[in-house]
Amino acid sequence: MNLLIEKFEQLKEIDDNWAQTVREEQKNDTPPENKELVRAFNELFSVARETYKKDAKQTESVFKTYMADDSSWLLEDVISSLEIFFEVSELRKMQSSDEKKAKKVIDYLFDNAIVYFDRQFANAYDELGFETQDSLYNTARVLDGLIGYYIRQHLSPKAMKRDLRMETEFGEEVCGYLVHKISENYHTLQMNTLMDMIRVDNPS
Repeated sequence: MNLLIEKFEQLKEIDDNWAQTVREEQKNDTPPENKELVRAFNELFSVARETYKKDAKQTESVFKTYMADDSSWLLEDVISSLEIFFEVSELRKMQSSDEKKAKKVIDYLFDNAIVYFDRQFANAYDELGFETQDSLYNTARVLDGLIGYYIRQHLSPKAMKRDLRMETEFGEEVCGYLVHKISENYHTLQMNTLMDMIRVDNPS
């Protein structure tokens, strides 16, 4: 937490009204003028993500101390950027103790929620080791969104694996398995993504 405090102090030294400056630039979609401020803000955001994972309440307390009533927008951005991390928490916990079971879940999700779709796929939550239907559904939702992003961006297997490690904090083996599943189904995933984009552009 000391590092987060240090990053806030650095921003204050650069610009005492840094929060207002950053917020206005974001709202107006204008290029930032102070490159040093951009660097310090990005460092703060990165550190805030890590501290929030470990201690959400204390992170929120530091934000309120340094930003007072202005803290909500930035804190919301930090939390939003961690949606994938938190939504896959049950699968992350599972893979840390039983990689084989985690791979079975991944296989199931590819067959029933990502490559192909069964509206009742979340009914298998208990059998797959999840606490609720919602937790299985949300795991599938964020993984599907992440995989769709990889397909649209034409990421290489190495880039996909690197991003998976960062976003989910899954282990090396499970990240590699996910990339293998994506590569194995790449053509179908491409076609699914293309059809989804067409539907958005041409709603019925």
